Amino acid sequence: MSAYTVIGVGNRLRADDAIGPLLIDELKKQDLEEVELVDAGMDALGILEFLENRDKVLIIDACRMGRSPGDLVLFMANEAEVMMEPDQISLHGLGLAEALKMAGSLEMLPRVLKIIGIEPLSVELNGEISKPVKEAMTLAMDLILKEVLNSQEHRGY
Repeated sequence: MSAYTVIGVGNRLRADDAIGPLLIDELKKQDLEEVELVDAGMDALGILEFLENRDKVLIIDACRMGRSPGDLVLFMANEAEVMMEPDQISLHGLGLAEALKMAGSLEMLPRVLKIIGIEPLSVELNGEISKPVKEAMTLAMDLILKEVLNSQEHRGY
């Protein structure tokens, strides 16, 4: 089992909603040992299988949080209820908030679960990723690599 699982959630056909899978594509170009990279697509419920029996998980998703486009927020899963409004946060059929609530009630949550939410500008069908979200990709990559590499250095955290 990998030391860390990184999950990208999003619809590649809906402009900024593609940010999760696009970041997974970029991470696959890195030499990351003991890191499981998952493109979960647009079904947030599909992440359940990647939460169970995992120790540390980081989820990346386009999230409507009422911030400026491209703003990035890193939070722990236990903060998600405060951060997520069930009808706002996810741009998918079953939202990330609902999937995490279900995972918690089924006792499937990993020991460490962090979420990177990136505020989208546009989720237009067949649209291009917006400039502010594209610019946020560099910061997101730095944050993801820091999380994963720190985890590898401090296995006991």
